[in-house]
Amino acid sequence: MPAILQELSALPTGLLPDAHPLALEPVPRPRRVTVMTYDKLYKRIEQGMGIGHGSQYTPWLTIRRKNTSPSSGQVVSWMPPLNRDAHYFSVGEFHTALVLLWLGVQDLREQYPIWPVSHPHPLVGAAGTETNNYPWAQGLATIADAAYIRHGTEVGSDVLYVASIDLLATVPFEDGPRLAAFSSKPFNSTEVDVRWRTAERLELERRYSTAINARYFVSSSALVPPSLAANLEWWFDFSTLDLCPHLLPHVEKFANILNDHTDLGLNEVVPKAAQLCNITLQEGWLLFRHCAWHQLIDINPSTTIRTSHPPPSGGRQLRQKWKEFLFGGEW
Repeated sequence: MPAILQELSALPTGLLPDAHPLALEPVPRPRRVTVMTYDKLYKRIEQGMGIGHGSQYTPWLTIRRKNTSPSSGQVVSWMPPLNRDAHYFSVGEFHTALVLLWLGVQDLREQYPIWPVSHPHPLVGAAGTETNNYPWAQGLATIADAAYIRHGTEVGSDVLYVASIDLLATVPFEDGPRLAAFSSKPFNSTEVDVRWRTAERLELERRYSTAINARYFVSSSALVPPSLAANLEWWFDFSTLDLCPHLLPHVEKFANILNDHTDLGLNEVVPKAAQLCNITLQEGWLLFRHCAWHQLIDINPSTTIRTSHPPPSGGRQLRQKWKEFLFGGEW
């Protein structure tokens, strides 16, 4: 039994009574109403939702037809660095995830649950933590009580609500992995009016992040400029070469040729490198995207990239600045 179930099993159960129509009213067609119960909660945990690391992680919330948003663009995408599908409830979340993966985080878990009861620390089981003895993390209900903020229950139920953080990054520092949490909201300015309950939720996320020794950021689509998002999307599918492993032996030579001819436009140097590596032009462009993602060639994704021009430099410096800003250092 997962450790979180042992904590939840001590909590009381019960549902709100069903509503019954009056005898003289037309009887409406039965409508299926889903209400969270502890049995359903236990089943989701036993299925591994909200648990695990890397390719073994399953988000607590997933995008389905019945929970699509009328106002946000939602993204379900295969994420090559994570080797799994991921569910992002806004384009801002997806673009923030692209930046974090481009920076080289060790793991990135979306819709990560903040359990209402005490639970194993989010780093337990992560690669590089085998010898660490992490204390259990405080439940959000306890944190909410200390902050005099109402925790809340699931809709139509007395089951404690399971909150979630949009993105939880594991960062591979030399002294061991660290955490950084990101809450993606449609804020374009620090002056925006925020609903009171939203502000309370953000404060609880901040306090939980502090409790697990994680950096905490409120991000939005404005965090990632359009040119940066577009270029990372262009490169992303070939961040790994799992779909074309026969190209792996050519990566180093291909990158060296591009680095030796930074005065040539991409339309000139990519065909030249493909020819010297004895691969097709299409394969050459795939390798270019792979090298650009990993900065094996110094190319700046925050600027407009014209294939008729030499690649704009500055990508490595940009990545270093992002790492310093978000995580406080390189790794």
